[in-house]
Amino acid sequence: MTSTLIPKVALSKDFLESYSRLPRKVQKKVREFTEKFRKDPTQSGINFETLEFSKDDKIRSVRVGLDYRLILIHPPKGDVYLCVWVDHHDEAYQWAKNRVFEVNPHMGAFQVYDMEGLEQAELPIETEAIEETPGLLAEVDSEELLLAGVPSPLLPAVRALQTDDELEKLAPHLPEEAAEMLYLLAAGYDFMAALEEISATPPTPAAAVDVEDFQAALERPETQRTFKVVADDADLADVLDAPLDQWRIFLHPSQRKLVTWNVKWPIRVLGGAGTGKTVALLHRARHLARDVFTEPDDRVLVTTFTKNLAGDLRTNLRNLCGPEFERIEVVNIHSWAVQFMRKQGQKFVVLKTNERNDRLERAWGSVDDPQFPLSFYQDEWEQVVQAAEVLTREEYFKVRRVGRGTRISRQQRAKIWEVFEAFRRILEDEHRVEWSDVVRETRMYIEKQKIQLPYKAVLVDEVQDMKPGELKLFRSIVPSGPNDMFLVGDGHQRIYGRPCSLSACGIEIRGRSRRLKLNYRTTQRIRNYAVALLKGLEIDDLDDGIDNLKGYTSLRTGVDPEVHHFAKEGQEAKFIVERVKKWLETNSPNSICLTARTKKDLNIRYAALLKREGIPFRSLEGDDEDSSSEPEKVRISTMHRMKGLEFPRVMIVGMHSKSMPLEVEGITDDAGREDHELREKCLFYVAATRARDELVVTGYGEKSAFL
Repeated sequence: MTSTLIPKVALSKDFLESYSRLPRKVQKKVREFTEKFRKDPTQSGINFETLEFSKDDKIRSVRVGLDYRLILIHPPKGDVYLCVWVDHHDEAYQWAKNRVFEVNPHMGAFQVYDMEGLEQAELPIETEAIEETPGLLAEVDSEELLLAGVPSPLLPAVRALQTDDELEKLAPHLPEEAAEMLYLLAAGYDFMAALEEISATPPTPAAAVDVEDFQAALERPETQRTFKVVADDADLADVLDAPLDQWRIFLHPSQRKLVTWNVKWPIRVLGGAGTGKTVALLHRARHLARDVFTEPDDRVLVTTFTKNLAGDLRTNLRNLCGPEFERIEVVNIHSWAVQFMRKQGQKFVVLKTNERNDRLERAWGSVDDPQFPLSFYQDEWEQVVQAAEVLTREEYFKVRRVGRGTRISRQQRAKIWEVFEAFRRILEDEHRVEWSDVVRETRMYIEKQKIQLPYKAVLVDEVQDMKPGELKLFRSIVPSGPNDMFLVGDGHQRIYGRPCSLSACGIEIRGRSRRLKLNYRTTQRIRNYAVALLKGLEIDDLDDGIDNLKGYTSLRTGVDPEVHHFAKEGQEAKFIVERVKKWLETNSPNSICLTARTKKDLNIRYAALLKREGIPFRSLEGDDEDSSSEPEKVRISTMHRMKGLEFPRVMIVGMHSKSMPLEVEGITDDAGREDHELREKCLFYVAATRARDELVVTGYGEKSAFL
């Protein structure tokens, strides 16, 4: 009995992008053809046409309807077929004409590159001699460039690069991994460090690579970042239903290593804005639920600090996962604690911030001769008493007051505690609690009752915003064991809370920490602008160390951010309207987001402005689900709500001396002022790094110190 190879079909990123732009009627025909083709690419009804004018003799065209052509790569041997483009026939032929598709003899990965790019970039072509002349990559020899994935026909062009701008022109025509390597090498990485960042496997000796073996090439992580092998009809339907959600389908090798990393203890992942930390977390949640913790009662908890971000994570996981989603719980940590305690029969009312301040003021006024102004007690309560879970007078005498600038004696502590005792009595009389109380009581209940929860793993996004009590609760929720915790964060983006140590909260990550450095969202010039906001500031690494953004680099140069400051509010308003309308001439409304520091500014000034001008908009405030719906509307948002989102064009509006840093009352010492200013700078950094392509900052009146 002879066995026959089952033909395989793979779809490229380019194919999905071109498919997404087709009219719906044509999409339907392409889908029907692709389903038929996947079942048997060799059947007699499919007519492969050779493109005689193309540079690659493996390229074939297949008719889809009267006027459209699907571009395929016909394997030199075996039964693997690649769908790489679909378009109106003239445009499809033009796209395919100068492209080359091949297995790289050094990396073993399948690559696509565009010979036409050499002419557009006005760089040397294959027939010209390679000269080891000084240039952008003068410190890298040609053999290293080949090992890094640069196709040999493009080596003269790469060697000739003199400036970052020339690299920017050439990069879109190179294989993705080769372009990444060149960006890193140009940024000063040594060869091995750059290779480790972009490759999951070391280069292969040329003699060991069969350049005609598509099957082997498609199994390599470097190929899987741009090609998806379709497993069955359901898999095909899932991909074609959302062709632009490419984060669901393609993973960078550095992300894939994190997703499948099998370890005995918690993992910490650091990385600047746009490095793909959250994408790695989402894929790891699916991997754990689908491939690791597979018993019917096993649960995976995905959590974060805010309800809005938890809603975004839930939507994305629902779109990413199959049946395993039923065993993944996605909820912000405060909501989880409330739900858990209510199931245990506990009832309470959580104070809002303004209610907390009102009751603390009453307690402060009830004590004879309070030692300090009310603002001191508000900060001391939040940053010392609640953060360190201080419950008694004796504990307050001993607690370290890290980061508090005002030095106090033991006698002063005794007087201060009188106010806090009075405050707690008020809350007890009213049967009210704070979020910190809910988190602490939840953890203590789990530990005292020795409750075994069904969670095998907890995955935490934006872990830098968590307080010590919340980190300790995570450790109580999931038992210690293999793959138990996956924590992603960035101290540069801390906009809630204060620095705290994972290890001090019972989460030991030493030796199991990784850092993502490649920014796939923001251009280098936007990144430079945002990073400059934090220059000279010490940022923690979430575990008693100091973090930095060394090696953090973007893969696109882009255009410089624009900063426009006006004397009057009306002048700013006029500029905003003109720029938004100009953007709308060539871009979809949902690619644009306006963001302001406060909800009051956003609603009173900027929402009202867009409404007066007849520009449809949607506020993201209060939404906890998919933020990509209603594509016909411009987005508006506070800076806090921007966490976890991204847009091609972002305008940060209303920047003036009182809005950024936000003018607040009651900060009485230098340490408090420094802490407030740091969080405001981090918030500005978060807002600026939501922009993919263009960033515009506007303000009026007295200029913000941050500008």
